Amino acid sequence: MSTKINKNIFGAIDKYNESVKKRISSSGSALVIMKDNKIIHEWYSGSHHFGKGARMIDSSSQFNVYSARVTYVGLAVAVAVFEGYLNLEDKLSDFFSELDSEIVGETTIRHLLTRSTGLKIDGGKVKRVFEPGTNIEGKRPDLLAKIHNISTGKSISEVLIEKVFQPLTWNQSEWMTEGKSTLVCDIHSLQSPPTIRLGSNAGDERNLFVSARELAYWGNLHLYKGMVHDKQVLAKEIFELSTSIQSPSNLPNVHPKFGFLWWIKDNDTCCNYNEMGSELPEGSYQILGASNCSCTVIPEYNTVAVRMNNSLCEIPKEDYSYIEDINTFGNLVVSIIKEL
Repeated sequence: MSTKINKNIFGAIDKYNESVKKRISSSGSALVIMKDNKIIHEWYSGSHHFGKGARMIDSSSQFNVYSARVTYVGLAVAVAVFEGYLNLEDKLSDFFSELDSEIVGETTIRHLLTRSTGLKIDGGKVKRVFEPGTNIEGKRPDLLAKIHNISTGKSISEVLIEKVFQPLTWNQSEWMTEGKSTLVCDIHSLQSPPTIRLGSNAGDERNLFVSARELAYWGNLHLYKGMVHDKQVLAKEIFELSTSIQSPSNLPNVHPKFGFLWWIKDNDTCCNYNEMGSELPEGSYQILGASNCSCTVIPEYNTVAVRMNNSLCEIPKEDYSYIEDINTFGNLVVSIIKEL
């Protein structure tokens, strides 16, 4: 690849992201694209909220990444598996004695990581919705965090701060317990005031704030399997584990496949609900958050693409398609990379 890149090549994706920002009533947005271990494009637009005097979005702005945080939980669990604290075939009943063991049955950590437990757990009660490994459900990173704590004696954040954030001097990836000026507010509607979601610093809640650059570095850490500036930060086997398909073999091909909560592009999957763009090569992986942030990793092209927004607004389906949007974004990234 040439060391000098024509910046005009990114015009289409910048314009597209600006249009999405407006369509979903996001006050601010950011984009970072990395290729071959380098940032090749950054774009920042808007402000931290719509109010008077709001800070403008820049490289230090930290967005709440919401469900994108589950890959952080996933990596900590992968470390625990690699270090021998956990096994993917460990039963959930070994960790949640308060739940009816007959209902939990043979459900394992693998099922929990790949969103296929078939269990509905609420308030210490459990019921079975479908058999393990036969369908897809929502994410339960809180349960994984509890299992991790029971098995290792450490929180998710303790492990990641010690093994990733501190060695790499990342200071824009934080589970926030109090506000500060670099945090981007959530927009719920144009009529309601903006908010900032705070919580525990244990790493098990929806309060992980990350800058666009550091979310891109997070994807890049996985892409290069723990190698950063010729230093192996974590064993490559940990990343091979977390970013390869771990879904049970009995999962029907109409359902998407997952690694350690990463959504993985698998050409054998033929589902209608597919968050991976059609142009993304097999083996690409991605995670999305409720505020419209995303991290897409494309190993075939040594590329990571991150997009941030701060909208939690309910948009009518006729005005905005979540699936169409993320598919378009991924396909745009591929089209750009192919031109470089």
